[in-house]
Amino acid sequence: WQPLTSEVWQDNENPLSDICMYLLLWGELGNLRFCPEFACYLFAAARSKFRQNRGEVRRGMFVRSVLVPVHDVVLSETFEPGEAGNPPKFKHGKAPAPANACNYDDWNELFWDPRRLRRAMVIKETGLWPKKLHDLCHERPWDIWDMLGKVDWKRTLQNKKSHREPHTMLPMLAGCYRIFLLHTFCFGALLLVWMDEPKFGTWPQRCALGIVAPCWLWVYNVGFQALTPALAFRNRLSMSLKLLCFDSLPFVSYALVLSTYYKVYTVPSVDVVIFGQKWCTLTVSFEFLLRLHFFLSTLVLLLAFAPRVQNLYRWKFFPSLSKWSSPATKVFWLFAIALKICIDAFGVKYLDQALGTTQALHAGSETSWTHLSLFAAHIFLLAAPAALICFASLPLASNVVLSFVGAARGIRVLGGWRLFWYRRGIGLTRTPPSTCERVLQLPRGERPARETLPAEGRRGLGAMQWWSRMSDRELKAFVSIWNVMIYELREKDLLSDQEMQQLTIESAEAARRGPPNVPRLLDPMNVFRLTSVLPQNKEARRRVVTFARSLQMQPLPAATVRTMPGLTVLIPHYSETILFSMNELFTNMGSAELLRYLVSYYCDEFSNFKERVCDAMGMNEDQDEEALGRFDGFQKFEDPLCKWASLRMQTLWRTVEGVCRAYARALLNLSEQQDQALSRTEREALVSSKFQVVVAMQRYALFADPTKSTYDIAQIAAVEAMLQAFGQWLSIAYIDEEQTPEGKRYYSCLIDASCPMRPGAMTPHRSWGQQGGGMRVPKFSIELPGYPILGHGKSDNQNCAVVFTRGEILQMIDANQEAYFESALFLPLALKEFESTRGGRRPGILGFREHIFSAVGSLGRLAADSEFAFGTLIQRTMDWPLDARLHYGHPDMMDKLQMLQQGGVSKATRGLNLSEDVFAGMDLTLRGGWTAYREYFHVGKGRDMGFMSSLSFYAKVSMGNGEQALTRQWMRFGLSLPLARLLGIFYMHVGFFLNQCLVNWSTKAFAFTVAFFSLTSRQDPDFKFPAAILASNYFGILYLAFVLSSMWPLLFEVYVEHGLIASLRSLGSSFLALSPVFSTFQGKLMAFYFESTVNYGGAQYIPTGRGLATSREPLSKLFQCFSNSHFHDGLEVAVLLCLGTEVKCGVAFYICMGLTVFSWMCAPFIFNPHQFDDLSVSLQDVRLWARWICATEGGEETSWEAWSIRQQEVKQGSSLVWLFLPSSRWLAVICTGTLLIQKDFDWASLEAYFSLFPPLAHAALCALLAFLRHFCWPSLPLCRPLARLALAAAALTAAEAVGTTRAADDVLCVTLHKYMCVRLSLDLCDWIVAHRPGGCALA
Repeated sequence: WQPLTSEVWQDNENPLSDICMYLLLWGELGNLRFCPEFACYLFAAARSKFRQNRGEVRRGMFVRSVLVPVHDVVLSETFEPGEAGNPPKFKHGKAPAPANACNYDDWNELFWDPRRLRRAMVIKETGLWPKKLHDLCHERPWDIWDMLGKVDWKRTLQNKKSHREPHTMLPMLAGCYRIFLLHTFCFGALLLVWMDEPKFGTWPQRCALGIVAPCWLWVYNVGFQALTPALAFRNRLSMSLKLLCFDSLPFVSYALVLSTYYKVYTVPSVDVVIFGQKWCTLTVSFEFLLRLHFFLSTLVLLLAFAPRVQNLYRWKFFPSLSKWSSPATKVFWLFAIALKICIDAFGVKYLDQALGTTQALHAGSETSWTHLSLFAAHIFLLAAPAALICFASLPLASNVVLSFVGAARGIRVLGGWRLFWYRRGIGLTRTPPSTCERVLQLPRGERPARETLPAEGRRGLGAMQWWSRMSDRELKAFVSIWNVMIYELREKDLLSDQEMQQLTIESAEAARRGPPNVPRLLDPMNVFRLTSVLPQNKEARRRVVTFARSLQMQPLPAATVRTMPGLTVLIPHYSETILFSMNELFTNMGSAELLRYLVSYYCDEFSNFKERVCDAMGMNEDQDEEALGRFDGFQKFEDPLCKWASLRMQTLWRTVEGVCRAYARALLNLSEQQDQALSRTEREALVSSKFQVVVAMQRYALFADPTKSTYDIAQIAAVEAMLQAFGQWLSIAYIDEEQTPEGKRYYSCLIDASCPMRPGAMTPHRSWGQQGGGMRVPKFSIELPGYPILGHGKSDNQNCAVVFTRGEILQMIDANQEAYFESALFLPLALKEFESTRGGRRPGILGFREHIFSAVGSLGRLAADSEFAFGTLIQRTMDWPLDARLHYGHPDMMDKLQMLQQGGVSKATRGLNLSEDVFAGMDLTLRGGWTAYREYFHVGKGRDMGFMSSLSFYAKVSMGNGEQALTRQWMRFGLSLPLARLLGIFYMHVGFFLNQCLVNWSTKAFAFTVAFFSLTSRQDPDFKFPAAILASNYFGILYLAFVLSSMWPLLFEVYVEHGLIASLRSLGSSFLALSPVFSTFQGKLMAFYFESTVNYGGAQYIPTGRGLATSREPLSKLFQCFSNSHFHDGLEVAVLLCLGTEVKCGVAFYICMGLTVFSWMCAPFIFNPHQFDDLSVSLQDVRLWARWICATEGGEETSWEAWSIRQQEVKQGSSLVWLFLPSSRWLAVICTGTLLIQKDFDWASLEAYFSLFPPLAHAALCALLAFLRHFCWPSLPLCRPLARLALAAAALTAAEAVGTTRAADDVLCVTLHKYMCVRLSLDLCDWIVAHRPGGCALA
């Protein structure tokens, strides 16, 4: 668009003016900040205008005349106006937006394409042939700014889709076709390798491997062109010609090979005639055709694996995306693929044996079409589950390689051989000099010469006497920092008064004299007894040891507070608990269960808390115990107790207190030691200019306004408490609204501790009693162009707050985290990392490790272990050698300027961007940026601690990845990245969830195969052997390998950081906590939500909840959550196994299948709190569930009918593709049908045909009831409740199935076929109900 808007673009005479103009425009865009190219277009137009000094600007003109019309078009695309003053409502309910609905990326790319933009921007009311804006302003580009208010933005922006997002597997298959090509080729090659008769198969079988690449190239070309409506015609034509004229050549050569091999057609000889004379005769032999086919297939295969580097769009979309991958990445994947091939070879060997046995069994049979259909079903049912396992084996192999690589790199990064000592706390004696050299960055100064030291101080343990080797300034600085750290641990009640006294150093002069004036854990004479002198509290011990270990990590940059860039910590908040109130900690009967649990779990910390509060209030222990034993006695401890409990749970207070106090205190102490000439006021001013905390509190205006019904005295009192305690660093951004005659106006506002209270507001004094607080007058208020919450909330909330961040670097922190003082000492070093460059660019995102502080309870420990492995070893390997790390929300630091130019720190399209954070990393990578990961800095993080909350988190992540798989970002990743780097990014993100689907599909496929062969063996007992060969030698062993491989990263990381014994102990505790059961259930859940989101959409934000799981979930709630995802499939697999008893599959197979069925069916009850405490409560649960099933009134929580109807809304976005491509249900029906039409099938019997048809009685009943209700009897009682109709339908279906069995031997076969027909019919009915073809009557 540059030539469309400005003739003087290269004029940089006043860059400061340009920067100010851009930021002023950017600040008012609101949601349109997600379209950075639109912002740049507006800036270019404004720059051209005001460089000419023409016209004047009226207040509000830009927002009213330009931004509001654009925002209205954006809003109307997927939203409709709310009723009675309510906010706008999403048009499609739970269903996703249509594939052709435009989003921020589509509009952003419209302004990226000059030719499309020239045609799109038209002027309003210019007749049948609208005038183009840029045609009118071609000679006077500075007039574009004045004409923006006259643009018909509706015609300009509507129907400008550049990438479609249909809910099918097509986007993933087309974009990442190279990965599926790799798996297909390996599977086919291994099949040929293990063939015995003839060796390596026949020539047609060998040559068939050559058409694998052309098949996937067809998928890519057809899919890409169908999904990219904005593709230039010339590119579309060139792609089609290349596909037909080059990529499809192996099809032609393979056809010639087949025709020659089977002597269907012989290529004639060709005479070569030159200048009228016959020179020679070319005879095309079979060997020549083989060589030709090999050459063409190899060439097409190699080119198919290469990135699609050509520019497929009208514009240069990938400005600097690197096509280079490091040699280490390639080596990693060579080892992983080699291991995958070994694993697959083990299984394919038995598949070949099973196929050979099947072929031998069918060889002597008649060659009728019914027999051939059974033979085809047998071959397919043997190959399909093996192929699924083959496609799923690469993550297993990569997990093994990743564990070794991550552990080796972890040993190197975490300190090498010194790591052994830090496991036991022995390396703490190196802490004082390392702190001064690597953190404080102090000059060595006047250190004592070695010759002046006593003889015992020059060798042995005496050489480790740091107090005699440090200069006076170093010693004084370390003593100051060490004492602040110990005091901070005492403030958090991690130390007792006695422990604090033992660990504190009185002064630098006292430390110079050595023991006993230095703490014993820093005394090298106690080097082998340090484990006994470390703090008793586990958290205090961990923090001290982690600080010492971080000092030895390699490498550490050099930085000071003065030279570090500015940092703003951005914390989004919606409805999370801010600060516990007394009402939450106590009930009328005494202390609440939450408080009792916290006191018992943190008993040592509560004792330290009582000691601290007692000393502060001048009370003795007896008075303290007496006061704490009754409710009225707690009133004087109200503030300390509420804060103590809040600091042990996942609250906003814990996050803000940790960040403000730890970061600010660390920076102040660092600046005091690094710039001793500064006064205290100057140090605070320096730190204030470098550090800021912004809480994006979306609902502040709702709960802080006393005039609104949503006013919450507890929440506003907690906010006021935060402002009073941390007001020097803390600001709060929120969204406000104002009712005007023209309608509602929305504002993005900022308050801090200096803002006065609004007139008439309550006192801001902090109290949980009668007084609360009111709204403060905002310090800044920016009008927004319209309703700002168009996504799932978090990204919009961050977007409205980001304009108030002044730091050059942003740190994304969630309201379930905390910071630590000793870690914050490394903050300048971490910020210094942004000065490193790669390819001329500094990192856009910098990630760090996390300490999981929520390992409470068995599930809390499992979730903490999973997060620990991901945040350390896995991310370490994703950073190098995989180069696959993106952005995961927190605690990543981000370069604000790079985020600004790509549209913000997240994306906000509803549904599509459910996992909003990761898109920042995806867009950064597509724009040529890079991320880094460091481990010397860390923050704390809380995870979900209950069964339902943990699974809600995984469901949300799975749905987010399902939506990601459809986006243009993943399409461009798949087509543009080198294969080695693509494999890393794919299997660390979307591919991980696809792999869960493959494992679960293979489980059901093996069960169906065993059942099918078992029923076939009723006709010939030998047919049970092929399935036995495959299942007994393949599934069980590999399934166990899949389960164990998921534990490898955790075991290796625990071994690296804590030793072999701790690693084995971690493994044992995981098994005792039923980790395999939970992992199996979790994998099925992730597979279900990923698959359903890809197929149907409807991804919704799920508030997971971060409290303790102490309440029991009712049976109806468990049924709602897990019936579709687990219970149905669990029962189906169990029934199939019962039908497959004729096939002896081995112990491993039945153990794995039994574990799977048990996990799917029983895990919700095993991990449900208090599930088996009282039998009467369980019986009451069943009665309530039956009542819920039969209820006809109420919502989803009270009626199965309402819940069932609600489930169909999601499927309104389902595609028709599955009607044309065979689904698993179609294939199952076809296979069971072939079993019924064998040699004893009576083709002349009507009863035999009925055995093939799906149950029709239910359909007839429904059609009759629909007719009666629609035309004759609208209040027909038989249709309500639906549970009654469902029972009637089940009875009719069962009776019909029994009635159509022809003989006793066919009961099981017919029953299985009818069941598969019913499941297929239900899928079809789901689509009918969602789409309502033919109107409501038919539906």
